[in-house]
Amino acid sequence: VFVMFPIAILSQEYGLNFKGQSYLLDERTGLEISPNEYIKVKNEFEVSFGLKLDFKQKGNGFGYVFRIISKENKNIDLLLSGFQTKSLILVFGDTQTTLPIDLSDIHKNHWFDIKIKFFLNKNEIQFSASNSKPVLKTVAFNSQESFKLFFGANNYKEFSSSDVPEMNIRDVKLTKNGSLFSHFPLNQCGGNTTSDVLKHTQAILKNPNWILCRHQNWNLNFSSITEGVQLVASNEEKGIIYLLNETSVLTYSTQDNTIKRTPYKNGKIDLTLAHRAIYNTNDNQIYIYAADKELYSYLNLETGKWNNLEIFSKKTGKLIFQKHNNVFNPSDNSIYMLGGYGQYKYNNIVRKLNLKDSTWTNLPTNDSIFKPRYLAGSAIFKDSIYILGGYGSASGSQVTNPHSYSSLIAFSIKSKRFEHKFNIINPFSNDMVVANKMWINPDNRDYFALVSDKIKYEGYLKLLKGNLDNNSTTIVGDSIPFKFLDIKSVANLYYMPNQKKLVAYNSFLNKENKNEFSINSIDFPAIKMPVKTAKSTNYWYWIFGGVTIIGLIVLYVVKRKKRIQTVPEIKDRKVAFPDLERKEIGKNEVEEKDLDFKPIEREFKYQIIFFGGFQVINKNQEDITGKFSPLLKELFLLIWMYTFKNNKGISSSKLIEFLWYDKPTRSAQNNRSVNITKLKNLIKDVGDCKIDKETGYWKINHNYKELKTDYYEVIQITKNKKNINRDRIDHLIKITQKGPFLSNLNYEWLDSFKQDVADAIIETLIDFAESFDFKSDPDFILHLCDCIFNFDSINEEAVIFKCKAYNYKGNHSLAESTFKKFQKEYKLLYAQDFKYSFQEILENKNK
Repeated sequence: VFVMFPIAILSQEYGLNFKGQSYLLDERTGLEISPNEYIKVKNEFEVSFGLKLDFKQKGNGFGYVFRIISKENKNIDLLLSGFQTKSLILVFGDTQTTLPIDLSDIHKNHWFDIKIKFFLNKNEIQFSASNSKPVLKTVAFNSQESFKLFFGANNYKEFSSSDVPEMNIRDVKLTKNGSLFSHFPLNQCGGNTTSDVLKHTQAILKNPNWILCRHQNWNLNFSSITEGVQLVASNEEKGIIYLLNETSVLTYSTQDNTIKRTPYKNGKIDLTLAHRAIYNTNDNQIYIYAADKELYSYLNLETGKWNNLEIFSKKTGKLIFQKHNNVFNPSDNSIYMLGGYGQYKYNNIVRKLNLKDSTWTNLPTNDSIFKPRYLAGSAIFKDSIYILGGYGSASGSQVTNPHSYSSLIAFSIKSKRFEHKFNIINPFSNDMVVANKMWINPDNRDYFALVSDKIKYEGYLKLLKGNLDNNSTTIVGDSIPFKFLDIKSVANLYYMPNQKKLVAYNSFLNKENKNEFSINSIDFPAIKMPVKTAKSTNYWYWIFGGVTIIGLIVLYVVKRKKRIQTVPEIKDRKVAFPDLERKEIGKNEVEEKDLDFKPIEREFKYQIIFFGGFQVINKNQEDITGKFSPLLKELFLLIWMYTFKNNKGISSSKLIEFLWYDKPTRSAQNNRSVNITKLKNLIKDVGDCKIDKETGYWKINHNYKELKTDYYEVIQITKNKKNINRDRIDHLIKITQKGPFLSNLNYEWLDSFKQDVADAIIETLIDFAESFDFKSDPDFILHLCDCIFNFDSINEEAVIFKCKAYNYKGNHSLAESTFKKFQKEYKLLYAQDFKYSFQEILENKNK
């Protein structure tokens, strides 16, 4: 799926980047204009396009910019000779001409226009590049011709080539007799086809790399894990991010994507979450300071030596400045610190560390505007420090109505006064918090900040765009995965002017005291993600449907690859539901002798049904599933599944994370309370079942003698394999032949539960089948295999069993057709043939 943008509204670059000589042959880019027919022309015909070459790329830059091939197999080619000579070569058949074109624009890495004009009635072509003098050449053509036009790689007849330079192309235009008749802007993100905006025909692409996607998608540049706390500082002018750990400083170049490690001359230092780092643009040193103890030290980047080790050895007392905002002001060579958190309080203190005289000062302010907070974003612009958002409370107390702020505040460095600019229109979340460093564009006063959701641990960073002069904001670009756990998570945003990129740093200090961090970048200016709409032509329905089907197939293959066996034998397996093999028998368990494994006879044997679709039956044998709203249904299943996952239940915060993540804390808590009350009243009618929180976790307790569920009986059968017998397998087949587990429900959190259930059932059935005499009852094996196929449509063992069962029954044609169908589906999914032939599986004596 791709989106095209009107050229008039694009201030960022667009076009098609060609993967060239630095890529493998099969990965190189090609563009074919008019793939289904020849381009028919007579007399005058012109091809024009924008071209940009990057001579900073390493390696050989030789390759075809374009190839124009006539129906009579006459070719005209434009080639780049290589990055060393930097020449353009025009080829006619077997002759070549080095074009006397001034490539000074190319050296500057700019776009320039290429035009090649055919005068067919004069047997001439004219080539020009930007403002260079045109080159006129004689070439024999007919007055009417038909052409194919290729850029980069192609596989057309004997003209096939994979020699591609590292180049960018945009705005391919075709003109006949002075009139534009075809225009491919290449102003899109995604897709293996591109449209002619005039005729709406399609050109096709191989291995496209869309430039516009760089303005829409964050690119992961670097990620790693380091021991202990890691601090970060930046030199944006040089495109450098400094990563400081306990033993060394890593200098990461965003321009070259390289890292240089400089060990500390002083040896190992002790970094804590109370330390912060900044880069001083006046003396080009990195400073680390501890606001709570008023200590600092600087690192000489050339020698790797710290000037003061006391800051690393002295223990920190009470901390009140955690996660404060800090800004370096080069005008007065000072670090300004605003807000922070510690000792269960938020603060609104403004501190100044003057690096000229090493003095620490608490600045007097009109603090009624700047409420106590932390987790805000900040940036310096001219003589003011701007602060966006944050989390805190008016009183400063953590227990008195803490909430997220949506205000933009300016602090004047000269007057020491705060000014409330406005409350932004928040497009993200009521629980929004802001990454520490934001950036303000001096050209138009737009600001950019990374935002995340405070109540989500496994969340995302989003890029928020606003302007200092109005309260409108929007989210641009896609998302960056982000683990948020209060002071243990760090995120910063930087703008690198030389690369014209926004760079995001984020890190998380895990429970093993290891720092997981990543650096991502997006080309500036970042653009909004396309809005997916329902209104579309039938053509688009087919595209969207096809992409969806492919996605589902890929997901299925990935999941299935985790359990597929290399040999169709299964021995000594053990798959069980988590924590259900404990020896104690609690309220949610009954003795195995109390379970009824007799054939299911009546329609409503169970009060709660999980297989073949979720269903609830009350004491009067009435179906009350409709009384469960979508929210109540998911709430019930969350509590139910987590009860049996760990015999503990699910926490209140986890429920909010799954169901009310988009609401303020108080609203989420109210929603949780109201809906749990509704759920309690609903399940009273089901049987001996109740929801409680006696252990601090929400849990379902009920008596299986009084309230029966197919889920629990499946658990008992699959976990007690020593006592497995034909009756129990018949019972399992009867339950599961209705369909997969919760087949009508799709929640992201439910996927792992579904997989565990499917694996346990499949392996139980296969284990039993391996010891069963097929000849005694082949129909039973056929039913068993069909049950497996409910959960895994191309299970290898099941198809072998089924073919053998048909063979024993004398249904040889059914056996062969079953195997051929399996072979076809197997190859479709795995792009390879199944390793056994039909005859081999029939002759296998192990089954």
